[in-house]
Amino acid sequence: MSKVQGIIFDLDRTLVHLSIDWGKVVSRIEDLLGVEFKSLLELVTRIWDTEKFEVVSRTIEEYELASLSQLEFLDDSPELLRELSSKYRLGVVTFQGANVTRIIIERLGIQGIPIATRDDEATRIGQIKLILSNVQLHATEVLVIGDKLNDVYSALELGCNAVLIDRKNFYDPNRHGSGFTVISNLKGLPTLLSSGIFSSE
Repeated sequence: MSKVQGIIFDLDRTLVHLSIDWGKVVSRIEDLLGVEFKSLLELVTRIWDTEKFEVVSRTIEEYELASLSQLEFLDDSPELLRELSSKYRLGVVTFQGANVTRIIIERLGIQGIPIATRDDEATRIGQIKLILSNVQLHATEVLVIGDKLNDVYSALELGCNAVLIDRKNFYDPNRHGSGFTVISNLKGLPTLLSSGIFSSE
């Protein structure tokens, strides 16, 4: 029996691509708050659960919702998710907002799966924990898939299996470490899952 019984996906740039000019988003938020910052993600984490977070999150949401008209599915992700949903418990973690995430999940055809957004938790670790609790699986029974090192690092810290989607060939084992699997896109995922790499001893 396969060790992995659940799969948690990141959303943007893993399953879909949201065409958002993040430079414009940052500039607008800097104007709203009257401060400059280097990382939008770090800002959101720092101000989460405050009134400022609500202002920032709703501003980001304007751009997210506007981008839906150009939403791109990556690697035929709807078909992949339909195939996987019959074999695994699925979940999604994302730093997108809850409203846009629900719309995307519906378009992907996987309504009803547990999701964790920036409105639920400010960190990837916190989001993964929420999904683990929802699907009622142990971390070692779950595979986390994302396109950022933070996705795989967070998964490993919690004891999950991890796959990095490296579409732009940026991964360097000497700089970024090991302990996770790297594939160039989601098309290689079914073969990876059937290879036994995540199977029990």
